[in-house]
Formats: sequence, structure tokens, C-alpha cells
Amino acid sequence: MIDDLKRAVDRVAQQPEQEQAYIAQLIIEVLESDAKWAALFADPRTPKALEALWAEAQQELKAGRTEEIKGDGFLTLDRTA
Repeated sequence: MIDDLKRAVDRVAQQPEQEQAYIAQLIIEVLESDAKWAALFADPRTPKALEALWAEAQQELKAGRTEEIKGDGFLTLDRTA
């Protein structure tokens, strides 16, 4: 185990059990998510799917059905900003 991870585990061990459980679950979720993404990118169908999405995006751009993203407005539901 690397030193940074040892320090992190030591700090987590000082927290109440409920907090430890929460942090452990977060770590597990990140690791599982990473594994899913790795599997998706390793799938031989992925390049074709990404090419299809790219072609669709280009068609929407040419048809004028896109809008420029300004700031972090795309992260909110308020589309008037």
C-alpha cells in the first residue's frame, strides 16, 4: 500500500463508524464505476458506437439544432441564464 493511501486509511479510521462506512461505500462505488468504464472502452463495439454518436452530433450541428455552452449553465436546469 502506498504511503498516501495509508495516511488516508489512518485518517478514516479516526472517524465514527458511520462515517467510515460512508467513505468505504464511496471508494467501492468509484472502483466499480472505473471497472465498468474500462469494460466499456475495451468492448470492440465502442469505437463504432462513438463514431455513430459523433456523426449524429455533426448532423445536429449542421442542421442548427445545437447551442453554445456558456459557463456552467449546462449544469443547471435554468436555461434562461
